[in-house]
Amino acid sequence: MKRSRRELNAVLVGSKSSRKYLVGNIILGRQAFDPRDATSRCERGEGDACGRRVSLVRAPGWLRGYRLCDTPELFKTGAILSVTLCPPPLHAFLLVVNAELPFKDAYKKATKEHLEHFFGEKVWDHTVVVFSHRGHPSHKTIEDYIDSEGAPLRSLLEACGKRYHSLCEDGTDSGVKVEELFEKIDAMVARNSCYQADGTLVQSVEERRTEVEKRAQELRLQSQQQRQKLRSLLTEPAPSLRILMVGWVFSGKSATGNSILRADKFHSGDRTVKALKQSGEVAGREVVIVDTPGWWKYFSAMFSPSFLNSEILDGVSLCSPSPNVILLTVPLDTAFTEEQRRLMEGNMRLLGQRVWRHVIMVFTFGDTLGDKTIEQHIESEGKSLRWLTEKCGNRYHVVNNTSEAEDQVTELLEKMEEMVAGNNSFYLSAYPERDDVPPPEEDISDKLPESKDEYAAKKIVKQLIIEWDRRRWEKQNVLKGNSSSMGLPPLTMSESMTSETSGEKEEEMEQQHEADQLLSGLEAASGGDAGTDYMNIWMGLLEREWCRREVAMEQSDWRHFYSHSSEAASEPDSDIVLKSREKVAWWLKSKHGGPSGASSGHGTLSISGEPEEEAGWKP
Repeated sequence: MKRSRRELNAVLVGSKSSRKYLVGNIILGRQAFDPRDATSRCERGEGDACGRRVSLVRAPGWLRGYRLCDTPELFKTGAILSVTLCPPPLHAFLLVVNAELPFKDAYKKATKEHLEHFFGEKVWDHTVVVFSHRGHPSHKTIEDYIDSEGAPLRSLLEACGKRYHSLCEDGTDSGVKVEELFEKIDAMVARNSCYQADGTLVQSVEERRTEVEKRAQELRLQSQQQRQKLRSLLTEPAPSLRILMVGWVFSGKSATGNSILRADKFHSGDRTVKALKQSGEVAGREVVIVDTPGWWKYFSAMFSPSFLNSEILDGVSLCSPSPNVILLTVPLDTAFTEEQRRLMEGNMRLLGQRVWRHVIMVFTFGDTLGDKTIEQHIESEGKSLRWLTEKCGNRYHVVNNTSEAEDQVTELLEKMEEMVAGNNSFYLSAYPERDDVPPPEEDISDKLPESKDEYAAKKIVKQLIIEWDRRRWEKQNVLKGNSSSMGLPPLTMSESMTSETSGEKEEEMEQQHEADQLLSGLEAASGGDAGTDYMNIWMGLLEREWCRREVAMEQSDWRHFYSHSSEAASEPDSDIVLKSREKVAWWLKSKHGGPSGASSGHGTLSISGEPEEEAGWKP
């Protein structure tokens, strides 16, 4: 018994932006954990602290606010198996929360969903929330922060038995703070005992990982053999390459284009709104790249703004006489489910069914692989991503756009040459729907009602774009130090209904009146079970799209992003922006709370977009 009291074994859990490394390093008193928290690999650190032998395991994190179904399988596997790397008994899970970031209802839901999937519902009896921070210029104490964040954070603490602690990077009384944390863990263990992992779950996950590694080796061998066969067809050592880039918004298209050209020629870090052509000589090859706007990740092609398809088709024309390579970017930091497979197929249908002969799938955010291979990721995600891989003829490549290594670009160029050697140039069919292929499967949009509700959803998506531009603009001005005199943001989208002429103003007012009528119709539609089901689908999709944008804002280097802009942003049309805010907030609020404002257990949004207080949840 004395030996067990002298040991402390814990698993660090939390989102990627929680700074688990900081908590681990403070506890161990040294730089034991890498500040980067991008991969699915677990990291273990050991040492002596406060007279005890401490073993800490950092589990893979999830993207803040992302639903469990959007977290890649490799990350889920790593997290579940993290308990096997910690010597028994496992005393605690330290749930790290970054106290320098807001804690919204979506983050609470994501935390609950992930932890219970990884460790079961009993995880809360063995969890202490640890707030990481570097000092609080706006909060005197951690209790001030808890109060400021309201119901979502309070309900999380209630689920953990109100056990929480705070560790600061500035080093003030770190030894005392660590000792206090250990005392809280001891009290929790005395009351709830140690955590016992689900042996059946761990065993099944380990067996699946072994099977995935076996299939991954087979896929890698198959891909290598295919490349050798195509390489033998090469007649030109360095053919000119005309590349069209397509994919989701925020999938890394622009950054990949910059990596290939080895220059910052595309606007990376924000939503692309117009097809853009750039060219250069790379490794003795003449390369032309056309970047295009991305489509929604969770909404089908029928919800895409009209300008998006036009810009993609314009991009095809810019690759004169036609593109001979189409790069389809797929980020590695998010899951690829059957839902994404159907939506990807639907969006690619714009270019005709023959387009797949010319596609290379480019996996972006390559740093998230860590010590895993791309084949392990493909096989781990399952049949949906395998389908896409096979649709692309097993042509795929990984790019880490944060790395300046030239070999990743050289290898990608070689794969392009091999594909071009085995194909004619791509051409856009005048009638892509007549291509001799089987009809596609239904996607989620087929389950949504056609008629006015569908049209209303398109209007909401349009307003979501406007609201996104507002938040981006506010972020820019905050970083420039203009928060005190900050006006409202400019609206740059072609479909944001901005206008200068009186005729266009009248059309804008008519469109807004029509949207108001349709939105009012949603109130009646939500009264029945069927209407509520459709609203739930729309709401879920909107929340997931919004979380992707918030993560993109966190990951972007906004100071660098706007340092190249010499002109101040123009003053926006404040009336339109305010109307946009009200439409988005009203719709989300009416969805959550109903027309009467009664809570449905999902929380509500204020006009500012921040969650209002709601009843606590119990795991």
